[in-house]
Amino acid sequence: MKSIKNFSIAIFYLFCTVSLFAVSEESIKVAYLERFTMFIRWPKPIDIYNICVYDDDIFAQTLQKSYSTRPFNNHPLKVITLHAGDSSDEMQKCHIVYFRGSKPQQNEAQLTTLRKNNVLIISDDNDDAKRGAMIGFYLQNNTFRFVINQRNLENANLNVSYKLLNFATVIDPTGGMK
Repeated sequence: MKSIKNFSIAIFYLFCTVSLFAVSEESIKVAYLERFTMFIRWPKPIDIYNICVYDDDIFAQTLQKSYSTRPFNNHPLKVITLHAGDSSDEMQKCHIVYFRGSKPQQNEAQLTTLRKNNVLIISDDNDDAKRGAMIGFYLQNNTFRFVINQRNLENANLNVSYKLLNFATVIDPTGGMK
């Protein structure tokens, strides 16, 4: 059992240190999205992952193409593209909302609604984890890093594995590991 755990940690570590020279930034972010879901537990079982991508059509296309012939964390995937001014009803269908370029804090009422609906909010700006996102991932020294706001996850009734927390910079910790 210990060797399996160590192997899992080693694979995740290798994944976390992927260089941008090998693949595109969007492809790396797509892979991160799936890896994050492997370590997050929603209150209700998920049959199909609905991932909303906000104002980033290139990323949405890369995500759709990457999982058109294979499952996303062992489940089918539906990509929903959102743009500024779209109805917030669309966001409520999502399990994950991905923002690019520091947008989550623009509508606090919308963030509150997303958290109440157990939506995982991910941004590509590490500071967004302080402003409402649950995970912010960013590029530092040609390596992707990520920040997790554990309290935001808890407020959305999403459970995060300690395995993911071990690889992240954790802000606003809740004190207990789940």
